[in-house]
Amino acid sequence: MLSILLVGILMGCSSEVKQEAAAPKEINTMVSLNKDQLKNAGIQIGKVKLESIGMTIYANGTMEVPPQNKTVISVQFGGFVKSLDVLDGMTVRKGQRLLTIEHPDLIQLQQDYLEVLGQMEYLKSEMDRQKILFDKDAGSAKTYQQAKAEYQMAAARKSGLSAKLDMAGVNMGSLNNGTIQRAINVLAPFDGVVTKLSVNVGAYADPVEHLLEIIDLKHSHAEVVVFEKDVRFLSIGQKVSLRITGNEELIQAEVFLIGKEIGRDRTVKVHCHLNEENKDIAPGSYFKATIHAGENKLHCVPSEAIVELNGEPVIFQYVKTSGNKTFFKPIPVRVLITEKELTAFEFIQKSVTFNESFVLSGAYDIMSSILVSGEEE
Repeated sequence: MLSILLVGILMGCSSEVKQEAAAPKEINTMVSLNKDQLKNAGIQIGKVKLESIGMTIYANGTMEVPPQNKTVISVQFGGFVKSLDVLDGMTVRKGQRLLTIEHPDLIQLQQDYLEVLGQMEYLKSEMDRQKILFDKDAGSAKTYQQAKAEYQMAAARKSGLSAKLDMAGVNMGSLNNGTIQRAINVLAPFDGVVTKLSVNVGAYADPVEHLLEIIDLKHSHAEVVVFEKDVRFLSIGQKVSLRITGNEELIQAEVFLIGKEIGRDRTVKVHCHLNEENKDIAPGSYFKATIHAGENKLHCVPSEAIVELNGEPVIFQYVKTSGNKTFFKPIPVRVLITEKELTAFEFIQKSVTFNESFVLSGAYDIMSSILVSGEEE
């Protein structure tokens, strides 16, 4: 029993020693300087002022194509790919043949259409004849109505088949002349570049399958990713300079649309239009953006007033003077912009206001005092 008790006491003592050793040193967040230190350091205390400062926002982004300027090519009724006339990355013109499709069902649709087309001529004549007889009281109303109904049903069937064949890409002019097309041409809907080609000659193309994509590079736009804190300084029409990775040439654009949704990474997408269309810029190209937000009235201090303490920017707030000592407290801040030896910032803690007095000069000496006192502890 005595042995167990002694072991328990020793283990308890050992645990306390380990906890004391693991406890990190806390740096005193309040620092004081005497009158001589204040004089030697050239400490200047004052109020933060509102200054006009040019706002420049730096961001990244990629070149994108609007959804209305890209299209997925597929076949409406399926079929076998007979020929393929394009390659990935090839430039095509509107109406240019991309590939040809053939399938027995497409031939049957054309045959059905021509049969209905031929029937309609007879049904129209029969309807007109029965109407004449009915008007002269030489025929029954029932016979006339039946002839009329048969003609209207044939017209509806013709209209439906025509719509299907038009969707399939059948040349209706040739078909109306009695020519059945074995292979159907799939044409480019507009000028653009072929991408995402995923079809081979001889393969079966399902109606839901994406065979290729065509994008119109003339309408590329820049999608800039801006941090949430900078969004309030953005407005429509602001000038933007873009530098594509691997290219020293600057591309000019302007803000066209500012997103309203904040992503999980606390960023917002900003849509920018290029001043001049550039067909040589590939979608997905990465760039660095400089947004010229113009001059804004912001709370500014001399840049030397903000220093880094424990890796975070801080400004020193004047607390009080007691006897021979003056006390200061580091306040975390968020830097907005630095220009012409002025730095605009905002407080992270909502409890701190710009009505307080702060150190405008000599902040590095105060920071040194905090670090020295922390080492001595």
